[in-house]
Amino acid sequence: MKKTGLILVLLACIVGGYFIYLAKVSSSHEEEAIVPFTVMDILHATDLEQGVKKGVQNNDDEVITSWLEKAQDVAEQAGLAESDVEYLHSDQAKDYVVFNAKRQLFNDEFEQRYYALQDIEALKVKYPEAKDLFAKAETLLAKRDQIINQIALTLSNGKSPDDDDIAAAKTLWQQRYQGSEQHQE
Repeated sequence: MKKTGLILVLLACIVGGYFIYLAKVSSSHEEEAIVPFTVMDILHATDLEQGVKKGVQNNDDEVITSWLEKAQDVAEQAGLAESDVEYLHSDQAKDYVVFNAKRQLFNDEFEQRYYALQDIEALKVKYPEAKDLFAKAETLLAKRDQIINQIALTLSNGKSPDDDDIAAAKTLWQQRYQGSEQHQE
């Protein structure tokens, strides 16, 4: 019986010591600074992306550099690792944000051309950074043109549409876009 009591007391001390150890370990981890975001979060912040996009659009290297300096300040204030802050000082970071800005500009200009019933050949030359988007963009243009042809066919009462029918179909298609755009505002 004494052995059993001694074993229980010894077991209780071991379990108690283990819990004290865990409490110390978890409290030391809580004291470590937790960074709420990463360098990629900074590089993809909406204001930085829009600022860099304007810099690229206006071919203004100073604007791009200014936005990257702001990103560096945020990284330093947030306590990001020194390697992350150094990355934001690098040409790689600049190339990265410029590359993404050009892709966004392609998307913006594509949308304008889509609704203006224009092709995108000039955009392909202007923004080769978006080449993986070209096939999808061409598919959207083909669907747009198919819808316009269907409208023209309806306007021609099932006959082969003439130039006037196609022009009227394009006008109707654009009016539909303008109407949906006004409802979104």
